[in-house]
Amino acid sequence: MDKLDIVILAAGKGERMVSKKPKVMHELMGKPLIGYVVDAASSLNPAHTIVVTGFGRESVESFLEGKGVTCVVQTEQLGTAHALSCASGLFTGNDILVLLGDVPFVRSQTLAKFLDYCRRSGSIVFLTADVDDPAGYGRVIMDGDEISDIREDADASDDEKRIKRINTGICYIPFQSLRFLEHISADNKKGERYLTDICKVVQGRGKAAKGFFHEISEEVLGINTQKGLLEANILMRNMINERHMNSGVTLLDRNIYIDNEVRIGRDTVIAPNCHITEGTIIGEGVFIGPCSMVRNCVIHDNVSIEGFVVMEGAEIKENAKIGPFSRLRAKTILERDVKIGNFVEVKNSVLEEGTKASHLSYIGDSSIGKNVNIGAGTITCNYDGAKKNRTIIGDNVFIGSNTELIAPVTVGNDALIGAGTTITRDVPEGSLAVSRVRQKNIEGYRRK
Repeated sequence: MDKLDIVILAAGKGERMVSKKPKVMHELMGKPLIGYVVDAASSLNPAHTIVVTGFGRESVESFLEGKGVTCVVQTEQLGTAHALSCASGLFTGNDILVLLGDVPFVRSQTLAKFLDYCRRSGSIVFLTADVDDPAGYGRVIMDGDEISDIREDADASDDEKRIKRINTGICYIPFQSLRFLEHISADNKKGERYLTDICKVVQGRGKAAKGFFHEISEEVLGINTQKGLLEANILMRNMINERHMNSGVTLLDRNIYIDNEVRIGRDTVIAPNCHITEGTIIGEGVFIGPCSMVRNCVIHDNVSIEGFVVMEGAEIKENAKIGPFSRLRAKTILERDVKIGNFVEVKNSVLEEGTKASHLSYIGDSSIGKNVNIGAGTITCNYDGAKKNRTIIGDNVFIGSNTELIAPVTVGNDALIGAGTTITRDVPEGSLAVSRVRQKNIEGYRRK
């Protein structure tokens, strides 16, 4: 394949999004729009990928860092031809493929087919499509396979506005034709230099631009409004869910949200209204109950997660059971066969194999050994007002209900802590710790 430079236009604000965020940074199933375009570009193995940034460039360039692209800035948004000219200092003699940062559904197969046509034609080529409602798009006026003109929506006549064939913004420019960019004027209602006007420029020099028609318009259209973003999320969600079902995952309802980067093993079952995001990895044979939120977690095989669970940044080993109504926070590791029951919160803690906290407890900044029983109402008091302190509990410890462990504190192996105890000092191995206040009954108190 001939060498190719790809330029992704991502400088626009996207006024119709009504947002302070750059349009290309709005997320589609957990990933910015431009992320999908960069992935499609990378699949073509270009010599260089250049992204033209502008409005909100800091967030765009921060996201693109380390993704193998070079960014250039369009300081003023003076049109698409001006944006492409801003990248010209990085051109190295290769033909140019122009992509738009807000067209996330375009597939690498489609672009490869488009490029094959472009190279055979040897011409400037714009990728076109037919849409039922072309409002807002440039209308493409064709003469056979050649483009007579591309009329922007703001400049189109009433007859031209009825044309269904639209310009998607994706185009191919042979390197020798890039010199025509400087001849594009801003003689239009917006006072911008439109890249589409290169068609008229080359016509005036006895050449012609061509149109490549793509039948699946949804794949090559940009996202311009919040409504469009919503519809795109629904479409992408269905595509992602279908991909997982084709790999052996059982989804019990359509209303399940799974980010694009999530990986799920076969025979996993996911109940309705679950939200699974940020590159979570889920093994085989896992059950995730209804209305659960899982963010940036690693869940090993045969884990059972009951409903209404919130998990973030946790790792869950094989055969563990969690919930319902529990929360696992960042840096939590549950080893094999651990049980976390209802209304239990765990944060920055490791629970070793076979340990159980069945209900109504808080475990924070702790290291807990094997086969520990944590009674209801147990709290690790980890914060002293200045810093977080750690609780260490050995193997085979029994902690009675309503126990407070005031960190830093260590409980040795095989120790027993009586219900209602407040632990302020280390408990030696094999010891019984009790700190209850003596009960005092005052007879007849109610009559007084």
